[in-house]
Amino acid sequence: MSEKNQPEEHAPWEKEIDEIHTRRKLAKQQGGKAAVDKHHEKGRLTIRERIDTLLDTKSFQEIGEGAGVPEYDDNGKLKDFQPANFILGFGQIEGRKVIVGGEDFTVRGGSPNPAGLRKSVYTEQLALKYKVPLIRLHEGGGGSVGGTGNDKARRPLGDPVFSESRFVPLAETLSSIPVATAALGPVAGLPAARLVASHFSVMTPNAAVLIAGPQVVKRATGHDMTKEELGGPQVHLASGAIDNLAEDEADAMNQITRFLSYVPDNAWSFPKAIAPTDKIDRCEDALASIVPTSRRQPFQMRKIIEMVVDQNE
Repeated sequence: MSEKNQPEEHAPWEKEIDEIHTRRKLAKQQGGKAAVDKHHEKGRLTIRERIDTLLDTKSFQEIGEGAGVPEYDDNGKLKDFQPANFILGFGQIEGRKVIVGGEDFTVRGGSPNPAGLRKSVYTEQLALKYKVPLIRLHEGGGGSVGGTGNDKARRPLGDPVFSESRFVPLAETLSSIPVATAALGPVAGLPAARLVASHFSVMTPNAAVLIAGPQVVKRATGHDMTKEELGGPQVHLASGAIDNLAEDEADAMNQITRFLSYVPDNAWSFPKAIAPTDKIDRCEDALASIVPTSRRQPFQMRKIIEMVVDQNE
């Protein structure tokens, strides 16, 4: 048979490859234009915009972009696709490699879908594997007790019963690598647990950190309370659950960047040496009197720290 008359060959995985490209394209739309616009109207950035604000320009390398909850017709063709509502990847901050991840509030209000939950755990596993700083940008609720729609048309994505607890890598990060987190909106349930499991945490004025939302609290106690009353900045800055308050999202990113400048990449390395700007002979006479002689009298430890470290640092 002549070469001209040879039957045309098709790539055996062409259908699967096309589906991957379709998933990635749909994932970029996040929760859709209406959901993104509504998010912007609240004065908040989307998770992709936050990552771009935090990282060096064009340094983000996303992982699992096509992950999500697919829906197929009776012929096995992709009919609909809900992207994972957790986005993660490698990036750089001032030329330094990090891993960053966060909930996509435009999809299910950040309440983790199956793929989103897997990606949130995988973020910590990756950071542990490569021993680089981990940054989580939180805005989302905990698990939903409702169904996921037409379950018959969806392929199962649950973990097997013998899977490792999702909290194991979360705990391991705290002994191995720097972890910085930010609350940039309402954060409840599992995302709230991840938020406080960090070495440095910051929240914006419009953020709230909750064990459960107002509706759950009202059902359990009968009290009608707002998100701000349950877990606004005035609550958690006083309790110590959150370290710092940021002026806005940009300031939160700057504070995370500054925190990382003080710490090494992991427990087996050293931080970058920075020349001090403080005067060598600076003396704070107030240190001689700020601590009372009586152990029953309180004093401000923050003031002592501010006097000891380099000025304005």
